[in-house]
Amino acid sequence: MKIIDAHMHIGLPSFCENKNSEFQYDLCSTYDEIIELMDANDIDKAIILPIPHKDFNIEKTNNYVFEAYKKHSDRLIPFCRIDEKLGENIDKGFRGVKLHLLYEEVDIKSIRSELQQIEDANIPIIIHAKYANKVKQIEQILQYAPNINIILAHMGRGHLYTGEQTIDNALALKRYPNVYMDLSTVGDLQSIINVCEILGYERVVFASDYPFGKNCLGKKYRYIDEIDTLKRNLSHEQSELIFHENVERLLNLKNDVYIRRAKKADVESVMGLFNSISKEDQKYLAYSNKASLIRQIIRSERHCYIAVYDNMVVGFMRESGRPQNYSLLEEILVSPEWRGKGVATKMMNYYHRAFHKNMAKTNALNYKMMNMLRKNGYVAENPDAPRIINWVRNGE
Repeated sequence: MKIIDAHMHIGLPSFCENKNSEFQYDLCSTYDEIIELMDANDIDKAIILPIPHKDFNIEKTNNYVFEAYKKHSDRLIPFCRIDEKLGENIDKGFRGVKLHLLYEEVDIKSIRSELQQIEDANIPIIIHAKYANKVKQIEQILQYAPNINIILAHMGRGHLYTGEQTIDNALALKRYPNVYMDLSTVGDLQSIINVCEILGYERVVFASDYPFGKNCLGKKYRYIDEIDTLKRNLSHEQSELIFHENVERLLNLKNDVYIRRAKKADVESVMGLFNSISKEDQKYLAYSNKASLIRQIIRSERHCYIAVYDNMVVGFMRESGRPQNYSLLEEILVSPEWRGKGVATKMMNYYHRAFHKNMAKTNALNYKMMNMLRKNGYVAENPDAPRIINWVRNGE
């Protein structure tokens, strides 16, 4: 079975800029040590994270992670810390972000724009929450970036190698489908299984937190026993999800369809998508009257979203924000060969998480669109209208 460790740290003592730092330097590790450890424990791939501490130079820690990735791109998946070069790092090839709210002493409100940047890039963020009110911290992040994929490190547990607080965290965060948990340094098997049953096995990922976990003494550290214990107590399907499939889906490693904000570079791909649909569908969307407007809005990089599969645009959605967290769904379309595969539903779910109240308008003869709206909880306000029907959906 393939195994991906979703939480391993690397970094060098020389990156520390505070001679009086309380950070333990024996918790530093090189990328060669990581590869040796992975080989010893039959780990196929790993997400590698910078040392997330305020005393460590962010640029140096990020650069070291990317250097490791370039040397072992077939094994290592790079995540970065947040700094002023976040956009450059995402474009460079970092696949996610690590944020330690305690060690980095970060106020969530101060990184609102960075969280939205991460959300727009459709990359996950691993959050190590502070001791108190961990659920509130996650909810505050979601308030600023409702569609950001969050991995709550260590299931938000209390003390090391206990299931303390994990059940309460899972119960409170179950309602947010884009919140996941990693099981590193929990150590209590029954708590891990209980969280999986609450959240769903598709929202828990295997992780070690090397070298911060138990017995983290360089080459002596082995966690093969923990892996075997999990395998013995999970079904084959559950193991596949936790050990690799969930991370592969989050990072789009298996060419799954994912949703992101449309950018300037996507204009021609979106126009090609419009041209691929039938004349009848174009008529219902009033495409001939809107083409130039849609081009303009996409170039503004606002209000437009695309569904992507293997670098190909297979769906498009446009909304127009309204006051008090309302929004009107202007258009949604899916490539003809991708219809009936859940692409529209995935885009709608993305849209629904972003706004409290959703509205839509359809041509009275566009039965396919009306059926889709009904399936997604919309109610017609004027069902007998001869031309344009107004729809509304109230969020929970």
